[in-house]
Amino acid sequence: MAEETESGATLLAKKEYARAVPLLKREHEKYPSNPRIRLQYADALAGAGQLDDAATQYEATAKYYDDNGLTVQSIAVRKKAEKVQEQLAKNAPAPSTAGKSEPLFNRSVPASPLFEVLTTDEREAVVREMELEQFDEGSVIISEGEAGTAMYVIVSGEVKVYTRGTGNTGSVYLAKLGEGDFFGEVSVLTGKPRTATITASRPTELLRLDKTKLDGALANHPGIRRVLDDFYKKRAKHTVEAMIENLKKRGA
Repeated sequence: MAEETESGATLLAKKEYARAVPLLKREHEKYPSNPRIRLQYADALAGAGQLDDAATQYEATAKYYDDNGLTVQSIAVRKKAEKVQEQLAKNAPAPSTAGKSEPLFNRSVPASPLFEVLTTDEREAVVREMELEQFDEGSVIISEGEAGTAMYVIVSGEVKVYTRGTGNTGSVYLAKLGEGDFFGEVSVLTGKPRTATITASRPTELLRLDKTKLDGALANHPGIRRVLDDFYKKRAKHTVEAMIENLKKRGA
């Protein structure tokens, strides 16, 4: 009886994929237009090794996000789908056209404030280098003082920003960031150490862009640097660094 009280989402969080699949399938059939449930169903299918079905559900979820202009979410789903596609390719016999590789979704990345001023080639170069990461509640994502090796975009969840206070005040809470926000770009662009510690305040998914991979994209597409610099300047008053500077001025 206890098993029946557990939801598909709970079983998915416990990584009990085989048990989660039928429950999430029923939820998806009941609420077919809910992308969150469809994505959970796809994750359970992938975890249970039902890769073909998982790929189908990921594709449908990505299409929903594409159609609604939810760029960050669509990229994240593509990253999950790519891993499924890689597994399917490993299990499949070698194709006759060796050396050719097709993306799972043959559609351009939809426009968004972060990507809209990049050309198609520049946008695809950045997205191609991003990696999807998951953090549990309380996990430290970046630490103040460390070298900036990556920037992040929040797909889902929430993070909290802290910095060292003056004197003996300990850590000072600055802000929380949510879906669609990004952070860490200043250290990546300037080479300066991290100026804050950022932790996941609940289970969180992020898209990570490593500095080394960004540098590689910049070598082939120098216009990306100009776009990132311009974007940073336009939102300079709202960056973590600006929060810290205001804190210092108040003498905290």
